[in-house]
Amino acid sequence: MNRLLNVREAAEFLNVSEMSIRRWTNKGSLNCFRVGGKKERRFYMADLVAFLNKDKGPALVPLGFDGLKLSDSSHSTHFFANQKEFFDTALKYAVTGLNQGESMLMVMPRQKHKDFLSLLGRHRPSLEKDLKKDRLVVSEGKNTPEEMIQYLCAFAANSKKFRILGDMSWAICKGWDLETLRELEQAPELRQPLLNGVLVCQYGLEEFSGAYIMMAAEAHEQIIYKNELKQSVYYRQKRDQSNP
Repeated sequence: MNRLLNVREAAEFLNVSEMSIRRWTNKGSLNCFRVGGKKERRFYMADLVAFLNKDKGPALVPLGFDGLKLSDSSHSTHFFANQKEFFDTALKYAVTGLNQGESMLMVMPRQKHKDFLSLLGRHRPSLEKDLKKDRLVVSEGKNTPEEMIQYLCAFAANSKKFRILGDMSWAICKGWDLETLRELEQAPELRQPLLNGVLVCQYGLEEFSGAYIMMAAEAHEQIIYKNELKQSVYYRQKRDQSNP
């Protein structure tokens, strides 16, 4: 009989975090068996191989602006020139996701919440219901990278289909410096696919210095800029120190 692998061994085989393994099994995307009184997860190698091989051509998700589409499970960055462009793209992104029945998480500084919701309400008559039923969640972010990672992963795990948009100036409003923001953007949990959704991090060119923009270019495999989506030549895959 084939040996059953535990969570750590499954994570090593797929080269992902143990949190990702648990999230995928909770959602039913990855088959597992529960054993013992604690119902611990165990995996057959064949199921892990099948998980690797399925959906080799990921679905494309329309962003709602500039005719752009991202591969499902993408974590990308968008550089915007000014606040008008921010509200324009945020509105179209949100309306597209809500119209498709996706769960929406919009992260932005508190002072932008009112303007964004007012704008969205003109295009989404059911906005109050969306907010009440958590189809749309507007957040000002968490206080630490660890808290934010857990928050994003929980939102993804509890959604059948989702999209997340973050105006990253929220982190500056929280008092984060460059290295703290880098810790979030390069977290292994966000480098691995958040299944059944897309995550877009926005950086305003009027708000962020060149050092922050370069960090974002290094942390995201794809960049959206001036109506185009391109692979980032600066992308650096951070190696998990516990699994070299």
